[in-house]
Amino acid sequence: MNENSVIIQLANQILQERLLVEKLSHKVYELMLQDLRIQRDRSRNYRM
Repeated sequence: MNENSVIIQLANQILQERLLVEKLSHKVYELMLQDLRIQRDRSRNYRM
């Protein structure tokens, strides 16, 4: 089984489980916020 097949299978399984979708969405949101904070901190360092 190649990597794309595994990802597709996992995505289908997650979509069938509402709670997992909610958890996944929350985790993605947290990671995006973390990334924005890191980018903000980096941009501040360049200005100094």
